[in-house]
Amino acid sequence: MENQIFQLQYAMDTFYFLVMGALVMWMAAGFSMLEAGLVRAKNTTEILTKNVLLFAISCTAYLVIGYDIMYGGGIFLDGIAGGDTLVADALAASAEEGFEGGSVYAAASDFFFQVVFVATAMSIVSGAVAER
Repeated sequence: MENQIFQLQYAMDTFYFLVMGALVMWMAAGFSMLEAGLVRAKNTTEILTKNVLLFAISCTAYLVIGYDIMYGGGIFLDGIAGGDTLVADALAASAEEGFEGGSVYAAASDFFFQVVFVATAMSIVSGAVAER
């Protein structure tokens, strides 16, 4: 019974991270539309292309540098993919953390949630310097 509760908690927390991350990602799209409306028509394509490129660059930079700084672990993708562990091992590790009062969610969903905030911050800065 306890294992089923942890599996449900794991699924719900992971789902919550993904849905809220998608909403934040739509914020970046909204900032792009706002920025496109504030610039001259001839610069709209350039501004929107810049926003897509900044989103990709910030996501890649966070993957390479930011995630390891934030969570440690040292190896580039080890904290996200869990190394060589399987899903069952990840659930078992999450259950152990849950017993100790820790969080129970997929590391990849947390990565997605954090990376969209990084990209949204870049979108805000790019809007502040549009056509300058």
